Amino acid sequence: MKPLRIDFVERPPWCLPTSPRARATLIALATVLLLLGVALAWTALQLGRELEEASRAIAWTRQELFARTPPPPPPLVLSERQLLAINSAIGQLNTPWPAMLDGFESVATADIALLQIEPDNRRRLVKGVAEARDHQRMLDYLAALGSAAPFARAVVTKQEINEQDPNRPLRFAFEALLAEPAAPAATPAVIPARARDGQ
Repeated sequence: MKPLRIDFVERPPWCLPTSPRARATLIALATVLLLLGVALAWTALQLGRELEEASRAIAWTRQELFARTPPPPPPLVLSERQLLAINSAIGQLNTPWPAMLDGFESVATADIALLQIEPDNRRRLVKGVAEARDHQRMLDYLAALGSAAPFARAVVTKQEINEQDPNRPLRFAFEALLAEPAAPAATPAVIPARARDGQ
């Protein structure tokens, strides 16, 4: 008969006798868990190093990019004189030359010699110099010019008789005020026939 081992001392569960097969299984399981823990710790350490290297690389790239990027240009600040020059140039470009020349051509006669015209965009007028045979022809010319499109009125600013010319023409300077440009007419709304009939 086999001897029985009877132990009356109560032991904790980890100190209880186990069979050799169960003990080998537990040792193998503990070893696997230990190796798995070591592998996870090593992987976490590697990931931490890679993240740190990536952060350093990003910071270095940002510094390089910042160093290579030129500073933004300062905002353009124009002086009052520059603004006036620009506005003057824009005004000259916006001069209605075709309409203005058509206006001068429409009142041209053989009695008047137009010598010079110069637009003044700030004051919306055209300065000119012309010669006439006498005062009445000068006044007729200015009246016709003042009523021709695109002019609103024309006035004499200076006059003198040219003594050096044998015909002694009357040379006069004038200003012809440009009419205000007409606002574009609003197009009437087209109402469909069904809406007018109440359908």
